Amino acid sequence: MARILLVDDKPNILKVMGAVLRREGYTVDVASEASSALLLSLEKKPDIIITDVQMPGMNGVELFHSLRTRGLDIPLIFITAYASVPEAVSVIREGAVDYLTKPVDYKVLKTLIRRLLSASAERKRFELSEERYLIGSTPVMQTLYERIDAVAPTAATVLIQGENGTGKELVARAIHRKSRFREGPFIPVNCAAFNVNLLESELFGYEAGAFTGAHRRKIGFFETARGGTLFLDEISELTVDLQVKLLRVLQERAFTRVGGTDLVKAEFRLIAATNRDLEQEVKSGRFRADLFYRLAVVPLRVPPLRERFEDLSLLVSHFVDRICQREGIERPEITQQFLDGLKSHTWPGNVRELENLIERILVLYRPKSLVGELLQKELPQIGKAVRVQEDERTAILKALKLCRGNKTEASRLLNMPRRTLYYKLKRFGIPEAE
Repeated sequence: MARILLVDDKPNILKVMGAVLRREGYTVDVASEASSALLLSLEKKPDIIITDVQMPGMNGVELFHSLRTRGLDIPLIFITAYASVPEAVSVIREGAVDYLTKPVDYKVLKTLIRRLLSASAERKRFELSEERYLIGSTPVMQTLYERIDAVAPTAATVLIQGENGTGKELVARAIHRKSRFREGPFIPVNCAAFNVNLLESELFGYEAGAFTGAHRRKIGFFETARGGTLFLDEISELTVDLQVKLLRVLQERAFTRVGGTDLVKAEFRLIAATNRDLEQEVKSGRFRADLFYRLAVVPLRVPPLRERFEDLSLLVSHFVDRICQREGIERPEITQQFLDGLKSHTWPGNVRELENLIERILVLYRPKSLVGELLQKELPQIGKAVRVQEDERTAILKALKLCRGNKTEASRLLNMPRRTLYYKLKRFGIPEAE
């Protein structure tokens, strides 16, 4: 049955509302303060949260923002007095679900819960179809899969290295799904997205009064990742000071919040990623050697797209299926000419760039077939290569016609080795009896 989390600082409300919902068959957890509710949400993953707006310490609105910051898109219902209605409405515009005024009409509440659970079940089915996995069968990808399978069951720290757009976070999520931490949260943090001072407080959390504006305790990512996996992307962006502090957390498996003195256990598995050569960063003095060796217990390299062109067919087919299903577009045929044209590009944005290209073509043109002309429109540099290939195909067909299908004579006429001719016949989809 569905799990509901009730959050209110008044014990009698928790008792009465909890009893009403348990009689409906729901599993009910309760929290008397928002900070406890945040930790319970990460641990229990409720289907719905029902929370008061006004509470001591962190209030309901701040709880909503904290949940969204940590990637928890749990439907949230506010229970509010009349004076708090404008505040609740403002958050609903940001993505909260609904609000009910006090005293609560339990008949209305039960109807709202049933509607939300039905909508949530439908959304989860859609999200399952949208879930992203690593795609590829080339030797370099098989090696990566083997290393993922080997390291996932352990608690070893992993360092994932690869260019932008290669799928480093997908690798981290794959490790998490296969690990003993899979029942805990997966917390992704892009270190480059925060300024220096903000990143430290986001990672470690802080105590009330730690600095100007710190009116109440804040739980950081080290704590919200408890029992799960903390993924630090762009780890090379950490300042040297923060590198020292992270190293201490890894060594001691404990930390203190900013402005605090109490030790908090660091109960998470760490996976880090970077698009830079960290060994070179160490040599240049921008990254600490001791932290590098702590992170690179198990190094994993994600290959760029240009090193696995044999996976293009699988990748394009996967992106076409997913985008067509999502957008309600008729699935086009994928031609060999289109796939060959893709090999003419260097793909600096890697798989992400390929996915964006496929989506742009499908949305703009709704084609019956993916052909080279579409590449010429969207990527001129690919288009030029495709035109060269088309000219070459035309020349081969003319030579075969002049030589009445004799491959040996056609190869002499084209000044091309016979083996190369046979390869190009297969590549261009020209029947050998042509």
